Amino acid sequence: MISTFEEWLAALQNSGLLTAAQVEEVARLGRSRRWQEWDELFEILARRRLVSIYAGRKILQGKGGDLSFGPFVLLDKLGEGGMGKVYRARRQMDGTVVALKIVRPHLLNHPLIRRRYEREVAAALSLNHPNIVRVYEAGEHEGRHYLAMEFIDGIDLSRLGKEYRPLAIPEACEYIRQAALGLHHAHERGFVHRDIKPSNIIVAGERHLPQAVEPAMAKILDMGLVRAIGAAEEGIAPLELTREGVVVGTPDYMAPEQAKNSRQVDIRADLYSLGCTLYFLLAGRPPFAEGTAIEKILKHQLDPVPPLRECRPDVPPEVEKLVVRMLAKRPEERPSSALEVAQELERWCRYPFMLHPTPMVVRQQGHTSVSLSAATPPATTPPDTESALRGPTDPQVTPPGPATFPVPVTPVVVPDQVKPRPSFASANSERQERTPGSPRKPQRGVPAVRTGIDRYLPSARLASRRGKPRKQKWLGIDQLLIVVAIVCLFLALVLGVAVTLLLR
Repeated sequence: MISTFEEWLAALQNSGLLTAAQVEEVARLGRSRRWQEWDELFEILARRRLVSIYAGRKILQGKGGDLSFGPFVLLDKLGEGGMGKVYRARRQMDGTVVALKIVRPHLLNHPLIRRRYEREVAAALSLNHPNIVRVYEAGEHEGRHYLAMEFIDGIDLSRLGKEYRPLAIPEACEYIRQAALGLHHAHERGFVHRDIKPSNIIVAGERHLPQAVEPAMAKILDMGLVRAIGAAEEGIAPLELTREGVVVGTPDYMAPEQAKNSRQVDIRADLYSLGCTLYFLLAGRPPFAEGTAIEKILKHQLDPVPPLRECRPDVPPEVEKLVVRMLAKRPEERPSSALEVAQELERWCRYPFMLHPTPMVVRQQGHTSVSLSAATPPATTPPDTESALRGPTDPQVTPPGPATFPVPVTPVVVPDQVKPRPSFASANSERQERTPGSPRKPQRGVPAVRTGIDRYLPSARLASRRGKPRKQKWLGIDQLLIVVAIVCLFLALVLGVAVTLLLR
């Protein structure tokens, strides 16, 4: 059992986790900084992006060997979902950082299901679109299947919609527009996702705000992989997974026909789920947010969609009509393709001429203790959330660029004393590993987003830059007109009094 810092440092060096120079930096920090508890040291090292809290604890427990998995070194645990656990990992061959998903062994016990999984993964490797998290490679190590995916620094729409709600209409429409383009690319190649929801779409780059200087990039997670596990095969009953929403969908975003037969749905089920996601971003809640899972499924099948403009009056009628079409109970009444959705949303992704920048204020969340196996950020993201992958540009598809603005971007002043906000990925990892008793630091600023996997995080910029717009030193036109009118009335009154006195 490791009890001293020097013993821990030697174990760290033997793990191969860091280079010699990085080990020296860890040694300098550990010997020079004052710390009382191991977790305090691990937080210091995590903030310097040297050793994650997860890796530090593994080495402390004498389990440094667990940080090696086949050709990969596990740097940090990012999340856990129905399909398996996801890690930020480094490929030893070339040093590439990836999101590594290790599939749960029991999901692939049956030979026929394993063959179907291998076929689906092989097809998923062919998906190459800027709005889809890309799968780099798939393999097997000691009987455990894994997927190496693009590592992305970003924030998923579930957390983004909850922490910064309500989103500006152009921002929400732009994310859904890009997701629709990714879906269209996959649909044309025969894929149906069947679990589209806010937590399965991650935003990398910067948020789509007037003051953004980089384009936002929305990416779909697990495209082509959800159907591979649990789909019926000749004589094999579909798998009953313990985690809700992995196979048949998520009740808050599930199409009516999907609850009846999730294996026979087509692309229109994805459009329904995408419409529910747009509703969530605009209203701050899903269309049918109340009740148990069964009650929600029944409401999706029987109840009319609650009017969006009742809770968000500034939503354009055309956008509300599109949401209603996407949420039609009958599949044939929905848009014919995801491309049609993207085209109808395009005009609403640009900010109006006189629109001021959206205030970047984070809603404070209450402190919640999270176990080390938690898959998602505390109190803001559903337990089944995985945050992950993204992919390069398809040469046949024009990548969605940033919305054009008719006026110059409002400059943002960032005070020198304000430190840059840590990436969502690293922040998420620290929260997951923090002990229940440790204080939770208040969130500041708006997350920025970059490209890169199962809702994953390197050092990104998904938080938009903080700062206040410059104060206007001159009166606006409206205020100036009011002042002129008041002066004219005053002069008229004085003139009237003078004339009256002269006449007397």
